[in-house]
Amino acid sequence: MGGLMEEDGESSCSEILDNDFEDSCDTIQKSEDWKKARNLELGFEPQKEIVYNKVLPYAADVDKESTSWFAEIKANLGKSIALRELRPGIVTWTSRLNKFIRLYGLKFPKADHISLINLLYSFITSPDLEPFMVNHTAGTLISLLRKRNLLDRQDLTLEWRPLYEMYERILHSHLVSLGLIKIPSSIDQTLKSLVKLCRSYFPLSTTEEMLREWRPLMCPLDVTMGKAMSYFEIFLPTFSAFENPDQTYKLWFDELLGFWSACGNSPIWEPHLLSLLARLAEHNTGQVDWSLYMPVIFTRVQKMFSLPVHYNKTNVGNKGMSLDSSTAARWIVNTLGGESPTQTFLSQLFQSLESYYHPANIGKYSIKLTEFMSKLSDFFIKRVHRERHKKRSWGFVPHIEHTLSDSDITEFVNSVKPIVYHAMWSRWGFLDAGATLACLATLRPELILPTLVERLYAALETVTEPHKLTASLYSVLSVARCLVYKSKLYPEGQTHVLPLLFSVLPGIDTNDMRKSMITFQYISTFATLVPFVDHSNYVDDHPELSEEEKNVCFQTSQFEDFIVEFFNRCFAIVENSEVQQIRSEVSTDDASVSREDTMKDVGMASTFSAILMQSSEKLYDVALKKVKNWINGKIMEWKVSGKIAAGLCRCLTKVRPEKGLAGLLPLILDIIEGIVKDGIRNENNLNDELKFQLMMLSEIIRVPGKYLLPYIDRIDTLLSSLVQHSSKEGNILTGAVLRNTLRSLTQTCPVEYKSSAAGYDRDLTTYQPLTDWGKSGDIHSLEIDWYIPGHEEVKVAHKLVNKVLGTQLVTLGEYTDNKKVLTKEELASSISFISESILGSGVFMANWKDEIVNLKTSQVDLSQRSHIVFPGVNPDLTQNSSNARQEIVMVMHKLLSFQLANFPDDTKSLRGISTIYQSLLFYTGVPKVEYDARWRSFQATKKAMENKLLGSKKIIRAILVDRCHLQHESRMIGNSNRDFTKTHQLIYDDLLLLATNHYSEVRIKGQEVLGRGMKHFPHSYQLLVPKLVELLKEDENISHEQFKGALYLILGSKGKSLLTKHNWETFAALCPAVIEASHSEKPSIIKVFSALQETVVHHLETITINFAIPDKVAQQALHLWDKVENQNNLKLTLNPSLPKPSEQEILDGQKHMDENNIKASNLFAVIVDKLCSQLESGKLHWRHYNAGVSILAVLTRYDKKMPARAVKIMVNNLIHDNIVVRKTSIHNMAALLKQNKRPHVTIERAIEKKDENIQPGNRKDNQWLQYSPENWPKTKEQWNSPNFVHKTHFGYYHWPEKMTVYAAEDKQPNLDRSLQEMTDQELEIFQFLQDETNLQKLIEFLSLEENKGRDKFDSRKFLMWKGIFRNFGLQVLEKLKEPLEKLCDDQQESSQRCAAEMMSGLIRGSKHWTWEMTENLWSWLVPVLRKLLGNVTVETIRDWGICFATASESRDPNRIHWMLEVLMEEPLRSQGSFLDSSRLYVLQGAMAQQEWRVGSMLHRLDQFLNPFLTHPYQNVRDRLGSVMSNIYALDIQFPSGTGGALSPNISDLVSEVLPKLELMKVDPDPEIYNFHKNSKSVTEISQKSFEDICSKLDPELAMQVREQGLEHLKSIISKFPGGRIPSPSFVPPSGMRMPPPQSLRMPSAETLQKIPPELQKMFGPGMLRMASPEMLNMMRPNAGPGGKMPTPKPEMSPPELLLPPQLLSAIHEVSLNTPQSGLLAEKWEERQSGVRLLQTVCKLVSGVLLRNWYTVKPELFKVLEMLALNESSELEPDLARDCNVALACLSTCIVPLKVLSTALTAVEHVSQSSSWKAKNAMLEFLQVHVFTNMAAFHSQTEEAARVVNIVTRLIKDDRIEVREKAGKVLGGMLHCSFISEEVASKLLDQFKLEVSRKIKKKPKLNEDASLFQENKSKAILMRHSGVLGLSAFVLSCPYDIPPHLPDILMLLADHLHGPQPIPATVKNVFQEFKRTHQDNWAEHKQKLTEDQLAILTDLLVSPSYYA
Repeated sequence: MGGLMEEDGESSCSEILDNDFEDSCDTIQKSEDWKKARNLELGFEPQKEIVYNKVLPYAADVDKESTSWFAEIKANLGKSIALRELRPGIVTWTSRLNKFIRLYGLKFPKADHISLINLLYSFITSPDLEPFMVNHTAGTLISLLRKRNLLDRQDLTLEWRPLYEMYERILHSHLVSLGLIKIPSSIDQTLKSLVKLCRSYFPLSTTEEMLREWRPLMCPLDVTMGKAMSYFEIFLPTFSAFENPDQTYKLWFDELLGFWSACGNSPIWEPHLLSLLARLAEHNTGQVDWSLYMPVIFTRVQKMFSLPVHYNKTNVGNKGMSLDSSTAARWIVNTLGGESPTQTFLSQLFQSLESYYHPANIGKYSIKLTEFMSKLSDFFIKRVHRERHKKRSWGFVPHIEHTLSDSDITEFVNSVKPIVYHAMWSRWGFLDAGATLACLATLRPELILPTLVERLYAALETVTEPHKLTASLYSVLSVARCLVYKSKLYPEGQTHVLPLLFSVLPGIDTNDMRKSMITFQYISTFATLVPFVDHSNYVDDHPELSEEEKNVCFQTSQFEDFIVEFFNRCFAIVENSEVQQIRSEVSTDDASVSREDTMKDVGMASTFSAILMQSSEKLYDVALKKVKNWINGKIMEWKVSGKIAAGLCRCLTKVRPEKGLAGLLPLILDIIEGIVKDGIRNENNLNDELKFQLMMLSEIIRVPGKYLLPYIDRIDTLLSSLVQHSSKEGNILTGAVLRNTLRSLTQTCPVEYKSSAAGYDRDLTTYQPLTDWGKSGDIHSLEIDWYIPGHEEVKVAHKLVNKVLGTQLVTLGEYTDNKKVLTKEELASSISFISESILGSGVFMANWKDEIVNLKTSQVDLSQRSHIVFPGVNPDLTQNSSNARQEIVMVMHKLLSFQLANFPDDTKSLRGISTIYQSLLFYTGVPKVEYDARWRSFQATKKAMENKLLGSKKIIRAILVDRCHLQHESRMIGNSNRDFTKTHQLIYDDLLLLATNHYSEVRIKGQEVLGRGMKHFPHSYQLLVPKLVELLKEDENISHEQFKGALYLILGSKGKSLLTKHNWETFAALCPAVIEASHSEKPSIIKVFSALQETVVHHLETITINFAIPDKVAQQALHLWDKVENQNNLKLTLNPSLPKPSEQEILDGQKHMDENNIKASNLFAVIVDKLCSQLESGKLHWRHYNAGVSILAVLTRYDKKMPARAVKIMVNNLIHDNIVVRKTSIHNMAALLKQNKRPHVTIERAIEKKDENIQPGNRKDNQWLQYSPENWPKTKEQWNSPNFVHKTHFGYYHWPEKMTVYAAEDKQPNLDRSLQEMTDQELEIFQFLQDETNLQKLIEFLSLEENKGRDKFDSRKFLMWKGIFRNFGLQVLEKLKEPLEKLCDDQQESSQRCAAEMMSGLIRGSKHWTWEMTENLWSWLVPVLRKLLGNVTVETIRDWGICFATASESRDPNRIHWMLEVLMEEPLRSQGSFLDSSRLYVLQGAMAQQEWRVGSMLHRLDQFLNPFLTHPYQNVRDRLGSVMSNIYALDIQFPSGTGGALSPNISDLVSEVLPKLELMKVDPDPEIYNFHKNSKSVTEISQKSFEDICSKLDPELAMQVREQGLEHLKSIISKFPGGRIPSPSFVPPSGMRMPPPQSLRMPSAETLQKIPPELQKMFGPGMLRMASPEMLNMMRPNAGPGGKMPTPKPEMSPPELLLPPQLLSAIHEVSLNTPQSGLLAEKWEERQSGVRLLQTVCKLVSGVLLRNWYTVKPELFKVLEMLALNESSELEPDLARDCNVALACLSTCIVPLKVLSTALTAVEHVSQSSSWKAKNAMLEFLQVHVFTNMAAFHSQTEEAARVVNIVTRLIKDDRIEVREKAGKVLGGMLHCSFISEEVASKLLDQFKLEVSRKIKKKPKLNEDASLFQENKSKAILMRHSGVLGLSAFVLSCPYDIPPHLPDILMLLADHLHGPQPIPATVKNVFQEFKRTHQDNWAEHKQKLTEDQLAILTDLLVSPSYYA
């Protein structure tokens, strides 16, 4: 919400401060006592005030100010609403309320809190409130509702429906997509935040009402399901559901989870549901039994990471939307505890994911993995905080048995610990790891800290891995508070703090800044927490210390050495830092400072400051001496090294000002005075020593002014001398001295930021610094030592300002009066010192008092108020007894006039004037940029140092002090909001001159300041508008630069243009001026003009024209004045500062609102009229014409019809020559047609028994919605019956409360109208469309190709056509029939695309046509469609698919049955593979849109397509599989029954195809493949064969073949690749139509001659045979555009046959007429039929699993065997690929628990196959299947055991490939902890036993040799299986060495010389072991004995060549 800005320039909630300081004292009692005292002090009980205000030095005055300001806000806000003044009243005062909350919190009584919420809630839910006001008011409401604990539901109840209606109106309106409403970009998130805060206050009945409202949307096949789930997630209340579960979550819990179980295949709404469940779990901990859903949800959680676990590396992608890691973590954390099995599942999840957290395994999944880990720990610690430390006022408090116990916390930490230790090394995840470690260490320091400390020690010893050091440093600094804090659980933690602190100093490295910066961060973090006091000599004075504490005390003796070494290293960096002079002509003074140098400065200074702030005086003296000695005599360049050195000195003076200044300042002053004394005035540049010393001086004087007083005279004298010198660097450095001196004397600030207010200089015999280690601050006893400028400081400051400022003002006065001459440098110097004077003393420079300019008339007071920022009377540094700021303004105004008249090229002085104006306007004590930077720094520091377990009450004191200082600065920033006066107007005039200056650098600065002013001072931009309009006019007196400057001022920044202000008057003045401003064609002007156009188009929000506030809202505003009796001497409400509005005032307000509405309406009409005049004039440049059209389009609104004149312009622009104009007009036409759409009458349709036996899917009560011939309208009466519902989701589940349908045609608007019956707007459109010339041009333009190969179906054109046909009916169609037919016949891609857009618009637009019109339409359209379907092209098939899908969308299928039946007319006609697949594609699109209502059609299609599953063409089979998956999409099984009772069932299909696939279980016979290969030799035809062929043909065809003769037939055959006729095409089954007669012809000799030989090679066997004549023409040389040949698409199959199928069959029959070849050919065809069928089934399986919403059906596993047997087929590579994809889909699908057993049965069956390849495939399948469904297997131990049995059986397989694969799979399962420790132990024993069995080397005497060999082979196999099993255990531990592993390694080493293949396996294992363990070998080898290590070394380390 921080970015919301109103058009009046007031920020509604900018910089929302962190006011969440809850329970801010050590004990609740102390807090309660303080609150009672505060209530009496204030006179009322505040809801939640910002506690930091009470520690401000002027706190006593703040209460009075806040109370009076709130009374003012309450009065004016109430009055604004009561008088119905939207702008500026309501807008301004809602902003002021937000600002009040930002500064004071909710510092008002509860009754006022409730009244304000109710008032604003009623206002925001007012009908038709503009989107901007909704967004604006929502920001304020969010601020009021954010603290849920302050109000419960007894205090506040909010109705949900108005909020829902407003949400629906704004975010789900079709008007937005049409451009009729423009909404703010941030409104979506704002409204979601508002609903989130409101839903706790919804009434108890809300849940039931919401379910009734949104259940009708719940159709899983429709997008409305996602909408319903989104609404459930956002709106359903759960916070107080515990009060009455039966009326809240129990109403929907089982129901929604039932839908999820039925549609569990990653539906798009799954994240919404899980988010709702997570919220329910959090708000009702322990109330819901989640155990049944654990496997389901954890499986989804594992899948959300998209880990690279794929079958055979085949990634089939993820469907739906991935879960949000935050949602998953929230649900998991809030289901932990009690008897819940969540922790078990979580531990298993992390065990399976552990290796992916390892830094070696980085992928795109890594970010989500570490984010999940971080979110999980964050939610966990917040829950512990909530249950143990947070005070709850209302809401559910879980029973003790459901809260997290100590053992739960320990178990959680232990489960996360291994992965966070991996992640902390990761280059991507170490930041998340740091946050996670902080949470875990806070919970269980003893489990986390030892390892971290150990790792840091190890990293500090290793120099070769810098990343490990930086990662370790970051991890340890993340847990700094836990390490520093004394913990009973880990008492030795403190003993590591100082040794580590001393050890990290080498990290400060000149050559590695990244390491240095993290080291600085580490040191500063610990320095903030630890007092730097050497108390090693006082241990005996504190006998109570433990041994650990005594050790720490002794360690403190090294503090002095640490500081000295720290400085030495810092000095080294400083001395190595300098500005790099890259070019000789550029001075080092002009060189820019690099980001690295800035980081050095900030990092070093903040670290040094932290150390000194926490140091004792003794250590401070050491530091001071060290720095002083280093600085003395040094000369450094001032930009980098000098600045860093000065920063170090500043830290010394800041911490102990008196001592620091005494040590450094005299020395520096002496040096400077000495140099100045020698004379500097005549030097052009200061010498390096002086620059360095001035930099030092400017920094060390940044201390509270009282410490500066002893030296002020010397500084004053010095300044007097330096001010006279004018050089660039001299101005900068002297100005810094002046500024910082004045700021020190005038700024109120804290003196110190110690962690202990008492400091560290106490008597160490009684004070033990250890007690302050990591000590938290207490806001109620903060004891801040504020520096408040005293009388003496103010006096000195006044004197200095008068001296410097006065001198400069007099100088400039004399200069402008021509009494004195100044050089450019002297003038710049003078201006610079004035600017620095303002920035130094601006806090005490009062704002001028002048005549206020009334910028906006209002019925309420708009005057600004200032905030107290100083105790008592605020000093005023006047100038000559006049207001200093005003004096400066006058001088600057005069100077500007003088400079522009005499020295207009002095850009430096002009920019300086802009800078001074900026300071005068906005600076009130702290620069906004500096404040924002400090605020961001504070937030980062607070986040890093907070204790999430104990909450914000455990923030350290330094952070609290900083926060208090920020609170003070927030008040100062607020004081920059002032009333606009005549002086402001003078400044604006000057700034306008500067913003339109001749020089760009002057313009840029002027525009920046003026732009900020227009944003800052509400409505002040109105003063500039007339002048800007003048500057835009074409006038010889207006320069190009002035013109450009004016355009940039109008443009503004970040989309905030003057043209987008919410002010019709401004728009009316500027818009026409901008459109006409075309008198420059320079590129820079074109650039800004284009940006201006873009800004208006994209950022002009819908502004109110007719504003209205309901009477009840206005009346509610008056209740703010209701009197409430006091209670216990405390006010229950604060009285408004103004009297209650009178009846007359209210009537006047109503009248004023009406007048404003009329005025706005008239202005809008004027704007549109003016735009139209400009566009019609013909005088506009084309670019400005384009802009005018765009703006006219943007002005099109939902509530104001565009005049006929504008409509005429738009409609005529449809045939404009410029494509941009045409596109704009097309888009706008849909909106204009929507404006002119006449409302259609609806009636209620009664539903019989609609509440009986409700279940999703087909039921008796929704039977009338089904698509069937009985329901087709065949007569007018049937057409007009109320039986047609166009939205497909209605009726699937619940019916709406009131089911409405469209009334009969006689009650609808008449479509057959005369011209007189049309409105003027309609008449313009109609007349345009009746003009044939216009239509011809329109269609020509619409059918033009724009981007070759990238053009797509344009929804905007479709919407235009839809609107045309909807509004004008047949009257327009008659003119378009012929053009549409021509477009359909045209083969051009763009023509067909245009036809598709028109066709879809026509069908959708005919929704409300009468019966006669509809009959007329379809009688013409059906033949057109039939012809079209045979004419589609490869390029346009996608467009036609979209066309028919769009035409079918949201239309009752029975009312478009003509179209559906045409598409159903034999989709497969063997007219070629492309035509067949394209017909299926368009049918699929239309059918899919109808979802559940076309069951009978799906049955028909299913029956029709079944015989074609073995279609010969691959693209047809692919499309068949896709269509079939759509056919079975309705086969959803809900808990209450099937959802698709009238639709085909996939189990029937599987039962039907399984017998046909039996032959695919048999390995193919290579002989038939060899035969097929050999049969592809050249086809030879003798004369006898020719006669035999002719005898087998139909007489007509035979006669044609004989006429053309044998030679012609041979020439045709010779043209085919290899001279071989391909196999005959697919013979259609009975009932299927043969190809049309025209295709039964042979190509002519001429045609064949024209086919180039290279094309014959290029095309596959089936391509030329299927090529159409058009295709053949295209293939001729030089046939394509420019003589180039079009690139053919391999999958394309042209629509006609080159040779008739009958002729092909006859040639094959004759040429293969031998018994043997015939038999093989028959076998070949049989095999190919099975192959094709299996390929289609593969596509079906993939389609079902990737696209349909239900989870995998058990029947699909019946094809597993065929898939496994064929997935590695070398003879059929295409089949192998399809099987691979199908197996990949099956293996990665989420399997329901009830299907798990079926799946494993199928796997077991295949694993017993005789084919080793099938076994291998099953092992691969099993590996992925188990990983994907890990949680399900964990919940089904019997199934998990079956998996282990399969793998252990196959590890003993005869085939070595199977054994090795099984070994790998077993290793993976062990690694993922899939196998329990008990089972793993048994397996290990078994494998050890198997490898220990001896193998006979020789046969016994008389033993059969063959038998011996057989037994030996078996023994070797058993041993090999044992070795593989042991290897699996080794491979399961890639990053660790558990206790059992060394023994296994030794066992395996013993078998290195065993019989093959055992040695090879052992070698591979050791190689892999070495690879995975070498990174951390130093750590791993400690877990091995010396003997084991020696053996391993021999094995792993190659012998030396020289050994």
